[in-house]
Amino acid sequence: MQEFSEFIDEEENWPETIRLEIIEYILRRHGALRAPDLAHILDWKVREINRVLRQLENSGRAKRMKLGKNYVWSPVEEPHLTPMHY
Repeated sequence: MQEFSEFIDEEENWPETIRLEIIEYILRRHGALRAPDLAHILDWKVREINRVLRQLENSGRAKRMKLGKNYVWSPVEEPHLTPMHY
């Protein structure tokens, strides 16, 4: 365990980074989802999902859209990944 302590000390916020990447991956893979759906998939609390989703929104990696009475979250398309039409 001692050899891993140097990696853990390098990045103190790695669990949060992993949460961001997991949710971003699911959104990119499956498209628009509601926060309760993500919470059910990951077996997390909705409040935790909402906090991570807001961080993704603030960093420009996810966007929230109103759909009926609910909000759905989707990934932000990166400009270099959009198809070019001739």
